[in-house]
Amino acid sequence: MPVPYWGIFSRFAFNNIVAISLRAGEIDWAEAFIHQYKANVERQWRDTTASLSLARVAYAKRDLDTALSHLQRSDYKDTMNNLTAKTLQLKIFYESGAFETLESHLKSMKAFIRRHAAIGYHRNNYKHIVLYTEKLMALNFTNKKSVQTLRNKIQAEAILTEKEWLLEQLMGTK
Repeated sequence: MPVPYWGIFSRFAFNNIVAISLRAGEIDWAEAFIHQYKANVERQWRDTTASLSLARVAYAKRDLDTALSHLQRSDYKDTMNNLTAKTLQLKIFYESGAFETLESHLKSMKAFIRRHAAIGYHRNNYKHIVLYTEKLMALNFTNKKSVQTLRNKIQAEAILTEKEWLLEQLMGTK
């Protein structure tokens, strides 16, 4: 992975590089990038940024236990990183069938969203993620009409960054 020295990364730039490489399917590249360049992240955000990034890589590799371990290692003082970590935990709890833990997590996430007015336009996105995850948990998957109704609502949602993941859960994939 020959990449030139880029100086100091903001946590936002670093997170975006990792997110884009994961979205492109470059999981190994993302992991190598994290290890090679985490020292270039602003000192105060270095550990939490690396931990969150490694959790995202582990999740992409379907290593849910390692992803959770990385998430639990850090105190996410940055609100957006905190919401990103909470969303990743939500997905892990759902996919691993830890529904009691997920139910508690969703309540906590709702309270967090309510308390943090500074998230502005992101508020609706995270509210929708919680709402549709709750609907998934309550859904009778044998009722095809209910499944289709929820699918239509998710697809029609304008602000929903986890739309693809929610639809995958409806299809029973991943």
